Amino acid sequence: MRRSLAPALALSALALAATPAVAAKTEPPNPHKFIASGNVEPRFSGEAQAFALKPFTITCEKAKSTPSGVTPTFPSKTLSAVVKYSGCEAEATLDRAEYELKAKFLAPVTFNYHANGVVEVGAGGTVKEGKLEGAGAIEIAVKGPFKCTISIPAGTYPTKALKKPEAEYEAAKFQDKEETIETGKGPVVVKKLAISTALTKVPYELEGEFCEALPKTEYTNGSATGSLVAEIKKGSIGWE
Repeated sequence: MRRSLAPALALSALALAATPAVAAKTEPPNPHKFIASGNVEPRFSGEAQAFALKPFTITCEKAKSTPSGVTPTFPSKTLSAVVKYSGCEAEATLDRAEYELKAKFLAPVTFNYHANGVVEVGAGGTVKEGKLEGAGAIEIAVKGPFKCTISIPAGTYPTKALKKPEAEYEAAKFQDKEETIETGKGPVVVKKLAISTALTKVPYELEGEFCEALPKTEYTNGSATGSLVAEIKKGSIGWE
């Protein structure tokens, strides 16, 4: 006598329905954030910026932000700055000969700092929902005995943050600062934010007739270091 499979199938279906679904692992949100006394775009300034882009070493005396036209909302997980560099020079060693050249960034550089230490960087672009979008390559022109252009693609540092965006990183470090300013009404304490940036494994390409004739024109291990101080006029800014 043939037995019906219907009861067995029904029991199997019930067993599957009762099995709890395995939840996908998600990162807990990073607790750090930027805070400020008002929703005002900060001003950024700094000195001694350095870029090690073999065979070039580029140093800039000053860095200063230019208005981006975007009004931030605090508290925020990100803080963006559009930076212009000035007083830039380059040194290069080629075929055992040392060269001193002038250097110039062809466009302001956009930094999108994440409060957990991640840095997005590129030329131009717009920060939307905490992400830098539409940024192009950073181009640095060097000239002297010869001319070259160094091209750095827009990117995220460190790259492993693309897979684990909420972890802790040190491409940028933040430290609260206090400065006492004398006014007509007496001393006033101003709270500012110091930002130290250290980007490693920076990819770049050498362009221009002279540099394109070199044995190697593409690199993946450049670095960039520098510091900025963010401040808000008649207000305070910090990190927690």
